[in-house]
Amino acid sequence: MPQNTFSNNVYFFSAQVNWNTVLGANHYKIRYKEIGTSPWSYKNNIDSLLTFRTLNNLSDQTTYIWQIRAHCDTISNFSNWSQVDTFYTFTNLCPTPNNLTNSNITYSSAQANWDVLTTAHRYKIHYRILNTSNWANLSLVNGNVDSTNIPVLQQNTTYEWQIMAYHDSTLNMGSLWSASDTFTTSIFVPAPFNPIINTTLGTSLCNTPTSLLVQINQLSNEPDIENSTITTDGGYFDIASINSSDSVGYAIYNSLSQNVNSTLRAGLIAGPNYAIINSFDSNGDLIGFFAIENTSSGVRVSTTSPNDGNNYTSGYTSDLNFTNLFVTPNYSGNLHIVIDIESELNDQIYYSDTVYIQCLSNINEINNREKIIYSFDLNGRKINTEKNKLIFNQLNNGKIVKEIIIE
Repeated sequence: MPQNTFSNNVYFFSAQVNWNTVLGANHYKIRYKEIGTSPWSYKNNIDSLLTFRTLNNLSDQTTYIWQIRAHCDTISNFSNWSQVDTFYTFTNLCPTPNNLTNSNITYSSAQANWDVLTTAHRYKIHYRILNTSNWANLSLVNGNVDSTNIPVLQQNTTYEWQIMAYHDSTLNMGSLWSASDTFTTSIFVPAPFNPIINTTLGTSLCNTPTSLLVQINQLSNEPDIENSTITTDGGYFDIASINSSDSVGYAIYNSLSQNVNSTLRAGLIAGPNYAIINSFDSNGDLIGFFAIENTSSGVRVSTTSPNDGNNYTSGYTSDLNFTNLFVTPNYSGNLHIVIDIESELNDQIYYSDTVYIQCLSNINEINNREKIIYSFDLNGRKINTEKNKLIFNQLNNGKIVKEIIIE
C-alpha cells in the first residue's frame, strides 16, 4: 500500500497528489471526490515509476479527499486503499481579470476588453445570451492581449460574458471567472444590393493577347454574392496555350477582417475551349476555383461563392485579373463585356461595358478623322492624360472611348 500521501500545488481547479514508490507495483489507481459526496472519480493505470499525479477539472474553493492503491499485476492482485488525504482548492497565486468593458458593438459582433494581468499566460472567455444556461467559448487569448472580438451574434440581443486567466502554460493555474459584463447588439439594417463593378482591358488592339481585369466592390450589409457570370460578344481565351498548373493571373480580396492575395492557376483543362481555374493563397493552399470557357460568340467566366450562413457581407474590394489569357477580337468594332450577378437573396444586377477594338490597318484612318476634345475620369472630372489609370476620351465625332495607358 502506498505511504506518505500528501497534496501540493493546489489551485482553484487542479491539485497535485503525491505518494511513495511501492516496490513490485505494476501500476497505481487513484480515487477522489468532494468531501461529503458519494460517487468517486478515478485515475486508472498510473505508471508504477510515477510518484505524483495532477487532478484537473476540480471545483473551486471545495474540499476534496483522495486515496491511492498499488496493483501488483494486471489482474486482481492489489493493495488496500491508502490513508485518506484532503486538500482545499484555493490559491492567492491566480488573480482574476477585472475592469471588463465592451466597444465596437454591431448587430453581429462586439469587442470585449479587460485589464492585462502581468502574470497571465493566456485568457479564456465565454459568453451567452442573458438569462440562458449554455455558455459558448472563444479560443484562448495570449496573456499580453487586452481585448478580443466576440463574433456571430444575434441582432438586438443582450449578452453576458466572463473572463478567466491561466497563469501557467499547462493551464493548471486557472483563476476564478470574473463577474459578468453585458452588452446589447444593434438592430441590423440591410443595405440594397448594389455591387460596384468595373472592367478593364490592357489594350484595345485587335487580335492581341491582353489582360482582363474585373473589379467588384460591395458596401457593408449588402446581400452576399452567390453567382456571377462574365461574358463577352467577341474574343477568346487562349486555353490551348496553357498547361495544368500554369499561372494565368491573380486575385485580390480585401475586407475588414481579411487581406488575401492569390495566384490563379490552370486546373482541369478539357480541350481548347474549357478549363477550371484554381485560386491558391500565399501559403499555396487551394481557396477556390471557377470555370472559364470559349463560346460561339465570345467567352464566359462562371463563379459560385460558398454560403457563409449569414447572407450579408461586411464589405470588401476585389480584383480578378487574367494576364494575357484573353485575346481580343480580330476585327474593329465594339466589344461588349457583360456581368450578371445574383445575390444569396435572389437579387440580380447586370453590368455592361463597351470597348472599341481597333485593328492596325484602321488606326491611321481613325486618327485622321477622330480627335480627342478632352479626357475625364470615372467621376466625370476633366483630367490630363495619366499613365496606369483608366480614363475616358471625348472625341470630336461624339464618341467616348475608354483608355488605359500602361507604363
